[in-house]
Amino acid sequence: MIPRYKVQEIHDIWKTDNKLQTWLKVELSHLESMARNITDKTITLNELNTIKDNVVIDKDRWKEIESETHHDVQAFVQMLEESIPGNSGRWIHYGLTSSDIIDTSLVLMCRESLSVIENYCSAVLFNLNKLIKREEAKCRILSRTHGKAAEVQIYRDVFIRWNAALRRGYDALRLAKSSLKYGKLSGPSGNHTTNCLMNEANALRTLSLYPMTCSQIIPRDYFLDYFYAILKIVLAVEKIAYDIRIYSIDGVNEMSEPFRKGQKGSSAMPHKKNPILTENICGLTRLYKSYMNTAIENCLTLLERDISHSSSERIIFKDSAHIACFTLDRISKVILDLNLNTDIANRNVDIFNQMTLSQEHMNQSIREGKSRKESHDESQVNSESKSFLTSY
Repeated sequence: MIPRYKVQEIHDIWKTDNKLQTWLKVELSHLESMARNITDKTITLNELNTIKDNVVIDKDRWKEIESETHHDVQAFVQMLEESIPGNSGRWIHYGLTSSDIIDTSLVLMCRESLSVIENYCSAVLFNLNKLIKREEAKCRILSRTHGKAAEVQIYRDVFIRWNAALRRGYDALRLAKSSLKYGKLSGPSGNHTTNCLMNEANALRTLSLYPMTCSQIIPRDYFLDYFYAILKIVLAVEKIAYDIRIYSIDGVNEMSEPFRKGQKGSSAMPHKKNPILTENICGLTRLYKSYMNTAIENCLTLLERDISHSSSERIIFKDSAHIACFTLDRISKVILDLNLNTDIANRNVDIFNQMTLSQEHMNQSIREGKSRKESHDESQVNSESKSFLTSY
């Protein structure tokens, strides 16, 4: 993610140092499982301890090897083996393939990211609850369907709907985190040619994961839960931001995002107070939707696997989390200091009062015995008898 939209907690999860540490964690869980399987005649406990006591991640050496091999995992394995005295290091990556390490680590980092997003979402929900309880939230405001005056509501009705949408996203986050419980250490084709199922299960258990049926890679539809949960969050935030933008349009002006002291809206028009925070959010949510589409496209791979998904995944997994946290943080600050222009909202309600009562007029006629058609026609004429310009 470019620095402008980077969120430090997400950066710390996906940065190279942490990725390599996670790869090592997966490799060591595999070695531990082999060493403790008494039926497995490979690595001994002494060799395991030698590896654990001496293994070192040398990022510079890893990059140096990768510049020759053009293969990040092979370079990683070679770098680790070089750090082990004697020949105990030969067991590192035994029976595994690159995707065993990459995909299992990917699951772990996705879970970490969802936990961070969950915290940011909780902060927004907290501020939304404060907004709902504001005294001004009891004031009248028009509801609009198709952009036209509908019925009278109060600000609180709007805020409760925002809260409900974000709560659905929050629930999706927690569900996705619980569903990301499978990993893979089953070898080049997923059929346990070298590493037995017992070793895989025991190794994954130490990572709080379970084995799954797969080929060389974890099926990419498995990761859609991650992207879908973020989509639910992003859509909820986008809706809040978009509504605020509409409410702040000149001629409506019933609420607006905060405009700080010394802030400028335009280099050419000094009077402008543009909704740049909410517009920024809407732009980033457009970007995320393209990531969601890419994640769906990545579900199709050639037979047991290809790497057509790999290049885009280096971007979309981490940047999706950045977008979620950045937009949540930004909308949280907007909500905290949201301007509610209650006088203007009340004026707009009064202007359209005749129209907003049309359903009640129709229902009253029905209760009095008139047909629905007659009641509807009569109420339509009555609502049009007081035009906007006349009432204004």
